[in-house]
Amino acid sequence: MSIYETGQYAVHPKKRSRLPRLFKEAFTLAIIIWIMSRAVGLADLYLHTTTRSILVDLPANNKGSGSYPYAVAFNESLCETWQSPTFAPCLSNLDGWALYHPEVAEASYPAIANRSSSKFQVITLADASDAAIVIPGARVDLASTAFTARTFSARAQCRSLNRDCEGSEGSEGGPRQTLNCTQAGYPGLPYYEPSSVDLGTGPIVNSHIFGIVNGQQGEAQYGVQDLINHGQTTNPVELALQMRWNFRRDFGVEDFAVGKPDAAVDIVPPPWITLYAGCTVTFSNVTVQYRPFNKSWEIILEEQSSDNFTSVMWGPTVWQIGTDHLAMEMMPIVMTEMRPNVTAALNQYLARMMLGVAVGTLQPAEATDVKQTAPSLLGQYPVAPVIILISLLLLYALLAILVFTSSWLTKDETIILLGQKKTDGTPEEQSVLNLTQRWLVDPLPLVAAAFPGEDGKDVQRTVADSAVDMVYDGSGADARLSIGLQGMDGFGLRKRGVQRWFGE
Repeated sequence: MSIYETGQYAVHPKKRSRLPRLFKEAFTLAIIIWIMSRAVGLADLYLHTTTRSILVDLPANNKGSGSYPYAVAFNESLCETWQSPTFAPCLSNLDGWALYHPEVAEASYPAIANRSSSKFQVITLADASDAAIVIPGARVDLASTAFTARTFSARAQCRSLNRDCEGSEGSEGGPRQTLNCTQAGYPGLPYYEPSSVDLGTGPIVNSHIFGIVNGQQGEAQYGVQDLINHGQTTNPVELALQMRWNFRRDFGVEDFAVGKPDAAVDIVPPPWITLYAGCTVTFSNVTVQYRPFNKSWEIILEEQSSDNFTSVMWGPTVWQIGTDHLAMEMMPIVMTEMRPNVTAALNQYLARMMLGVAVGTLQPAEATDVKQTAPSLLGQYPVAPVIILISLLLLYALLAILVFTSSWLTKDETIILLGQKKTDGTPEEQSVLNLTQRWLVDPLPLVAAAFPGEDGKDVQRTVADSAVDMVYDGSGADARLSIGLQGMDGFGLRKRGVQRWFGE
């Protein structure tokens, strides 16, 4: 009997006798089980809909003894002391940077150009506040190898000064020109050629990165030697940037992105476009982890580098080794983007450039915790559908325990015949309602249904169209299963006919 048919029977009190307690309990239990089974199905569908497969590298085994030069260390053989004989930082002197170590200066160019021949690469980690780190070059095979390594990082924080400095507004609301950045904290910008008589109209220096030590900006001639303390600085370092590009247009520039009110640059005097920026750059010694399945790097430990190391690392930048390359990378950004995007790009490019021009001072070192990994496909299950499904299954189990316990404690009622006979002399059978009650509380009818006898319908029952036909041994809608003592034959099953006797 289906839940629907049972419900129809229960809601028509005039067509039935009073519902017994066991009937109500069984009907309620059937509804609960039906709802829970559908809820489990929906939860399972929700779980499999939101589940996704991910590729991870599972450690296969630790690599044996050998050389794994995946870490980065400073080449201390280049600097017997942190200061050169001119009291400037190591590798700096009056005439340039790394003059007596051309291999050190030469290594910077393929690094900032990100060429495969470079022994080191510099990348940006977006999830680490745009920190740039030094990693092994492209020729180093890191496939299926996970490890932990020491290296160096740089993180830049810049701001555009063009709208923070004093300037002159053009006639009739025309473009603005930056004149003095003292109020913004950078009195050395704009920087003009020292030979100019009138600093306000003389030739301005093109792209240049100025070092700042103790609040004093250096000049544009002798690199670190233009700074106080001969370029010895503290970490983080302070920089002032003045970058210029020739737009090749003498009019109509205001129609481009560079002419918008929120642009990061000046567009006068034409055809020049000028960017002024102040930057703070922090150098750090970091420990990173490498995961080969997605070629990702993660900083797990970071400590600020020493002032002596920082003074060496910023030397090539103040000597303008990478200034032209930085200007080239920034040009398409300042031409097409507004101030927030220009600043974000400058943070990334400047940090990468400052590490790239100094990679000649670095050398490979041994990595630690090196493991051979095997790519494996795993299922990733969201927390919410897993918890829902487990909770429903636990409720299902609790319900099963409850049903089992209540069945165990239910008093057994054996079917007892009243002894009356039908008109044809056969024993009178119990009513359908009485038999239904016994079906719910006595396991013997279920056992009997599993062994229907040699009626030739054993196989057909499993594929019957109706749930009734799968359980009851009958062919018509009025056919029912009689359960009880059948004369001298004992307890068994018997098909009832279409006729109904008054006592049924």
